[in-house]
Amino acid sequence: MEIDVVLIIVVIVSILVTLILNYIFKKKRYIKYIPVIVMFPFMLYNFITAYSAPTEGFEALGRFVMGLLLFAASLPSLICSIILDIVYKKRTKH
Repeated sequence: MEIDVVLIIVVIVSILVTLILNYIFKKKRYIKYIPVIVMFPFMLYNFITAYSAPTEGFEALGRFVMGLLLFAASLPSLICSIILDIVYKKRTKH
């Protein structure tokens, strides 16, 4: 599978999870930030261990790629959550 297809799938899934959490928990606005809060520490862990821990073979490269995939999932999810908050605030003002 091509890496761009994998990245597109990861981004779409992360946005869908955020939208589903927003739809289910409309009154609790901060629930939609949970995927970002969960993915961010794993992303940092993968980046730090890829560069600092002594590994054999391609383990460091695998950790780096996993960190990139988590970054590709957390950034659109965070942007989508912020946009949903802005839209919610504009709807409640009018």
